[in-house]
Amino acid sequence: MPMPVRTPFHPMQYARYLRDTVHEGVPSDAFPQRKTVSLHVASQHISDHLMERAKQDETLYQDIMQAGLGEPHAQQRIKIMIASLVHEFQWVIDPHTLYDHGCATESLFARVCGAGLIEDVKQLPDVEEVQVIGRHIYVIRHGETVLHPRMFSSLDEVRMIQDRLALCGKKPISERQPVVQSYLWNRSRLVMTREPYSDVPSIHIRNFIVQDVSLQKLVELGTINARMAEILHLCVRYHASILVGGGTNTGKTTFLFALAQEIPEGERIRTLETEFEIALRERLRGNRNILAVRACEQVQIPMEEAFKPLLVMSPEWIVVGEAKGAEIAQMVQGALRGHDVMGTMHTKYRESLLTDIVDMLKMDGRTHEEATARRRVARAFNLIVFLRRVQCRGQMRRIVTEITEMYVNEDDQPVLQPLVEWDYDTQEWIFNTATLSNPFKNHMASRGANAATFAHTGVWS
Repeated sequence: MPMPVRTPFHPMQYARYLRDTVHEGVPSDAFPQRKTVSLHVASQHISDHLMERAKQDETLYQDIMQAGLGEPHAQQRIKIMIASLVHEFQWVIDPHTLYDHGCATESLFARVCGAGLIEDVKQLPDVEEVQVIGRHIYVIRHGETVLHPRMFSSLDEVRMIQDRLALCGKKPISERQPVVQSYLWNRSRLVMTREPYSDVPSIHIRNFIVQDVSLQKLVELGTINARMAEILHLCVRYHASILVGGGTNTGKTTFLFALAQEIPEGERIRTLETEFEIALRERLRGNRNILAVRACEQVQIPMEEAFKPLLVMSPEWIVVGEAKGAEIAQMVQGALRGHDVMGTMHTKYRESLLTDIVDMLKMDGRTHEEATARRRVARAFNLIVFLRRVQCRGQMRRIVTEITEMYVNEDDQPVLQPLVEWDYDTQEWIFNTATLSNPFKNHMASRGANAATFAHTGVWS
């Protein structure tokens, strides 16, 4: 395809052009010196032009790669180049071909460097996940899936977007490697599949929306009530080890952040994640001693190995984004050796949580006697917080359906004792008459807690 003729670029003319872009979408005869072209044709020309220049310009090449992953400054530089090329080629982009009849520069960027039809969708602040299944686009908000009105023109177009995202993330996708997992610049998880693994090509972009919530904000949202917030606040203040469980899209990571906000400012925190999603060092208020580490597959440091150095860094708190396997053994060991641990794990039922943890313990390849493993887990974690998405008064809400203490009784048996439970019939929380175990109270008393501290919670005496 022959390249269109370019006119010299003049900054003052370009400034006037930017001023004129407020008129994008007016009939092309308003700009008689310009030629109307479709988004498809313009994007092909601009893509060819940028890639040809990038062969001799490493900085431009890196900008294209980083822009594809979503790095804001690289995106801005590429968009300025695209806008200047449109000006130099003396084009008016046919408004009927733009995405939702929007801005020409944004639509061109999406086709040239971005994720095409889903480039703007994946950046919406309330979108938890975008899924492309074949030609169809699905958007997940608040756990609910909705079919987006846009649709890819062909499966080849989806594969082209896959190739672009894979190239930017330096993890190629092909028939020989039909499954790719990577991350975008903003730490969103990217999973892509294609034939022969899946029947149609697919793209899954999961935005980890960890809101800067507090326990009080969760009360306002109806996830917990004020009494539950007070119990959790005091348990964190006096160093309870807490495990947050629940299914997909139940808000476990956001809840973990709310708990972490209750850690006193002067205490040392170490975090472990697959990616730096919680970002406590950047987001927690105050001048805090926080170090974030992560698993690094490329240098053969899995989650379990990444955990071990944390134990010799004198942490008061170890926060684990999500326990998925053998690293749970390190969490148990760390908690039993005196470090206080917070973390999340994916589990469908609270009733199976203890069994699920023991099953993950066994993934480290060592021999674990079942009864002994259950006792170790029950001694390691003081509280279990379980989240579910619940249909409540006509709306789906993320609700803490249970706060449970876990301990080992006098008969050396693990006990899970619910303190608060959600009643699905009345759609209210029920506070049981059970109180905290003596080992748990003694642990918190060593940090200064007493009956007066917990007087309004009803769980101490």
